[in-house]
Amino acid sequence: MIIVAGGDSFVYGSELSDCDTFKGARGKNFKYSLKTFTALVSADYDYECVAWPGYGNDSIARRVIAECESIFPERPVVIVSWTFPGRYEFRFNYSTNQINSPWHTITPWTVNTIDAIKKEYATFDEKTLTDQIAALDRAQKTGVADFADTFYRHVGNNEYWEIYSSLKEIVYLQNYLKTNNIPYLFTCADNSIWYNNTIDRADNIIHSLTEQIRRDQENWFWFPAGINPQDTQSPRGFYQWAIENKYPVGTTHPLDEAHQAAAKLIQGKFNELVKKSV
Repeated sequence: MIIVAGGDSFVYGSELSDCDTFKGARGKNFKYSLKTFTALVSADYDYECVAWPGYGNDSIARRVIAECESIFPERPVVIVSWTFPGRYEFRFNYSTNQINSPWHTITPWTVNTIDAIKKEYATFDEKTLTDQIAALDRAQKTGVADFADTFYRHVGNNEYWEIYSSLKEIVYLQNYLKTNNIPYLFTCADNSIWYNNTIDRADNIIHSLTEQIRRDQENWFWFPAGINPQDTQSPRGFYQWAIENKYPVGTTHPLDEAHQAAAKLIQGKFNELVKKSV
């Protein structure tokens, strides 16, 4: 049995104590942290992480499917933390000088200034700033920044398109995993993927997508709202939960302590999943 973890920087482990972000190597792959909540709950099993900083939900679905296909006939069990809507992956006609080139995810930061990005930092870190400047420079030189600017102006910053695109990817991966009898557990970084005006005012298409996900809620884990686990407010994603509970944060990522606490919360649900796969 191999645990396959998909997600963004929170699953990759950016800023955690054992992860040198954007550097190091693990065979042909990148080095990822073994101190994320997904790695910690998987400690008794073989573990492969296909997350990467900045990934969008389409990137996450694609990479999880690719990994599952590559390890058959080994038995995968999947754990995914879906990311913020508003990130989009494209396969460009040229090298983007990224690790998965010509695939590349654009985010609102792709078209932001470095001064605007620095305002998002919880704490300042020179290395993080240097990495971000380099990423913006690559996007400018390859033409990705120009494309992203046009895309966001015309399409990408529309909430309906953000949510529609994310829901499609969730249903896409959900159906792939069910079709191939692969056990899975979904969570998310932020609950805006589920609590938003587009879903509140759902048309027939959004309604169809949300109903397919709602019928699958036994395969989801949500973090409790607020410090009190009995809080009846809307459930949270990992990042929201960590911030609300005031766990230490690096520039933009909850650090080791938050992941340790998150793993304790999710471990029981994860163990149930693994037992069903035996």
